[in-house]
Amino acid sequence: MKFVKYSSKGNSIGLDDNIVSYWQINVQGEVIRSIEIQSNGELLKYLEEHQADSYGQLPEGIITNDNLNNQSYGTCEFLTESDFDKMWSKKAINFN
Repeated sequence: MKFVKYSSKGNSIGLDDNIVSYWQINVQGEVIRSIEIQSNGELLKYLEEHQADSYGQLPEGIITNDNLNNQSYGTCEFLTESDFDKMWSKKAINFN
């Protein structure tokens, strides 16, 4: 299991620079819990039981180590499970 903080700041592919997400990634490389922090500070949460809503969705596809290290998309920082869970415990506007 991996716990990651993703930031699009400094990306070179044209993404908005204000995307900040936290991901719990299983051993198969699938994001199983996701937190997105909107530019106004509000949180969105997604997990297998709540994969999508009118705000967004749980990231799809397989996340590899190459993806996590590819700084053209921004930066990824590895977290502890405890750090991720602290973020997960915060109130979101779409799911709690």
